[in-house]
Amino acid sequence: NYFSRSRKFIILNNMKKYENLHDCFQSNLQDITYSGNKVTSNGSTQTELLFQSMEILDPTKLSIDHPSRKFNPGYSVLEFLWYLSEHKKTNNIGKCANIWLKIQDEQEEVESNYGTYILGEQWDWIINELANDKDSRRCTIVIHQPHHKTKNAKDLPCTQYLQFFIRDNKLHLGVNMRSNDIIFGFCNDVFNFALFQQLMLNELKWKNYYPDLELGSYFHHAGSLHLYEMHYDMRDNILMDNCFSKDTSYELRPYVTRDYIKVNNMALPKEDLPKLELFAFTNAQMKKLFI
Repeated sequence: NYFSRSRKFIILNNMKKYENLHDCFQSNLQDITYSGNKVTSNGSTQTELLFQSMEILDPTKLSIDHPSRKFNPGYSVLEFLWYLSEHKKTNNIGKCANIWLKIQDEQEEVESNYGTYILGEQWDWIINELANDKDSRRCTIVIHQPHHKTKNAKDLPCTQYLQFFIRDNKLHLGVNMRSNDIIFGFCNDVFNFALFQQLMLNELKWKNYYPDLELGSYFHHAGSLHLYEMHYDMRDNILMDNCFSKDTSYELRPYVTRDYIKVNNMALPKEDLPKLELFAFTNAQMKKLFI
């Protein structure tokens, strides 16, 4: 009957909720392991789940504490500072993560510096839109665009779009990914997008549009959430770690806005720096960024 069909629909569409990134990562890694399908795509084998959606209730709890994962928040923050630079060159980020060198083009640039899309006109438009309409449904930032399909075959941005909502006096962010590697891409993406969510919150409060606005949930949707075959051994070790989250917080200081970042030269430098200097720079900025 109608009511049994409705109840089934509600159960199937019940998004999984997590307190922090650690629990979200662990749960989805288990789901891929026990429920995923083997596929061969782009020259490699993966275990994959399609159209996965999740909600993280506290987007400041961004540590992943499995010893076998060896999550490095310093690198994730360095990536965030690179996004803030809006610099597509890999001259510095490539020294810290080899993947960027593998997908760069002939000009040593990549298409996946998300700051080049997030910051600027789209960001400013959203602030003005929310200032005028607190309940707006229009606050999207488009990342993956048609020209990417023919520009750099090695780097089609994995992120489709971001969308901000204010509901019940909380700022929520949803991110839609076409593709997400659970081991590395997912962890760094959620970490960085959650920082952009906090940055937007700070700007809306600092400009006195909504001084009492609170941080809401972070929502993540991946068309393909997958585990590469080369990471199967790491996966096994992670799942055997059996550890709990330390709930380490990465909460931006309330005065950290784009203007503050610009005045204090906090974006990753564009000129070539040795790897050790890049991480020293990042460590210095972390003290300014987080409570």
